[in-house]
Amino acid sequence: MSMFQRAQNLLTWPPATVGQTAHPISLTAEEGTWIKLADFEGQLNVIFVVFDSLTDSTTEKWLGDWSRRAAQFDSLDTAIFGIHTARTEELRRFKHRLGLEFHLLYDPLAIESRAMRCSSRLAPICKNTVVVVSKNGLNIFSERGQVDPSEVLALIAGIEGKNAEPLTATNTPEPAETTGRGVAPAAVQMVDSEKAETLLAETDGGYLLVDVRTLSEYEADHSPQAIHIPIDELPHRYRELDQTNRIICICQAGGRSAAAAEFLTSIAGSEIFNIEGGMSAWSGERVTGGLLQS
Repeated sequence: MSMFQRAQNLLTWPPATVGQTAHPISLTAEEGTWIKLADFEGQLNVIFVVFDSLTDSTTEKWLGDWSRRAAQFDSLDTAIFGIHTARTEELRRFKHRLGLEFHLLYDPLAIESRAMRCSSRLAPICKNTVVVVSKNGLNIFSERGQVDPSEVLALIAGIEGKNAEPLTATNTPEPAETTGRGVAPAAVQMVDSEKAETLLAETDGGYLLVDVRTLSEYEADHSPQAIHIPIDELPHRYRELDQTNRIICICQAGGRSAAAAEFLTSIAGSEIFNIEGGMSAWSGERVTGGLLQS
């Protein structure tokens, strides 16, 4: 393969393959509900509308088109979910502003989007893509770009063997008030190394230090108190921690751990901390090259 072909492949990475078993999506909705694809198997078809912007008017119109047809898809036993890397609070405001009739799912660092091949290979961002998963868990539609919802509607109507309810004209919903609509996720608390060490040293404090770097980074240098779960595995392994409160996240400089902390708050975690400066600013004991360093 030539260098040009390799570069083109990186830029034109195709989305999920039709006919294959769908990736087991598991993400948090903007209002805190945990959405798992497995829960819909045998009951509903699921449409994932992956989108790349919260500020682009064309994208807003596209999502609005999907929202206006939500009732039609519902009549065909089909649920719609939007996916983006923005945090739950941002997604909640965005959804209410547009009056969308479907949930928006928070995908930190585009981890699940990447698994569905709906993200960039070169950066953790979502790309406009529509993936449809049938009731039996197979990908039945997968296409990059701002796909017309009527195209997908016709496909699902054929599979279900019935027509969708007629599209009725409705007034655009007014932006919803945020007051009283559930409890917003707790804010991530920023701490320095000294404060983190104090929390970890508390008798019966129950704080856990979670290192979300790669295995090679962790093995080269880490705190002896740290539990290692890479950021891209956290959405599937967080239950190994046996708690979603009193967790302190750390990475090399503070960026990945901030995303990990936001994810934990999005699944109703409380007392979630991020260490400013990460291991680069860590002043406590560390294991370097297999040896404990004070």
